[in-house]
Amino acid sequence: MRPPAATGTPYLILSRDDYVVLGPEDFGAPGLYATEIIGPYVRIQASGPLLTVHDSTIEPHKGIGHHPHRYNERLFYIMTGELDHDDRLNGITGHMATGDVGMFTEGRRGMVHSEWNNGDEPAHAFILVYATDPIPEQTAFGVLSGADAPEYDEAAGVRTKELVGGQSPLRVNGDIRLFTDSLVAPGAALDFRTDSGEGGLVSVQQGEARINGDVLATGDTLVCPPSAEPRKLRLEAAGEARLLRVVHGPGFGFRLS
Repeated sequence: MRPPAATGTPYLILSRDDYVVLGPEDFGAPGLYATEIIGPYVRIQASGPLLTVHDSTIEPHKGIGHHPHRYNERLFYIMTGELDHDDRLNGITGHMATGDVGMFTEGRRGMVHSEWNNGDEPAHAFILVYATDPIPEQTAFGVLSGADAPEYDEAAGVRTKELVGGQSPLRVNGDIRLFTDSLVAPGAALDFRTDSGEGGLVSVQQGEARINGDVLATGDTLVCPPSAEPRKLRLEAAGEARLLRVVHGPGFGFRLS
């Protein structure tokens, strides 16, 4: 974890050296790769309710076979490509295309699911796994179509797609308060705000962002642990940047291995 340039700044910067790339030998699934940003294989074990954050790629006509999960919830944001969902335990199937968000509610019963890329191009999914409290009784799967996610001009030069939040129709069962995908024009700035008790992260998917003298390159992640104090951080784009932003509640606090 790279310490911030400005002393006293309430965030950490993660780069590729801080991640673990899980591959076919870990999943038992040819063609599946996941860059773990938060989770059991890296230094940050949890942030708020977030238990795992993966930036995943599934090669064409490959995927992961049926395996079980219980109690938590998952969001799959399909940035490119497509995935097919099959929950053998509950008889639930579904399809996620580019721009869609799939929501996997494991519930008390749990699921035994498979995710498969039946398309002809790699599927790129940004995945959040978080605790649910209370745990829903029923297992469920739903999709927010990319066309149904609100888009708006958040600030000059900032076009934002809201996946989870006050304007989005998607209602999650965990304490994820905001999940957005923003395109930031060169020289424009995205404000990252958290209220008292909140934390979050910003993933740089494209381009470069600058904050308080720090430079975040493509693939870097800004992590803000839950804090009692409200924060406002400004990320400025040098060229055009694509930034994923998550704001969450206090959850488990901040756990390091």
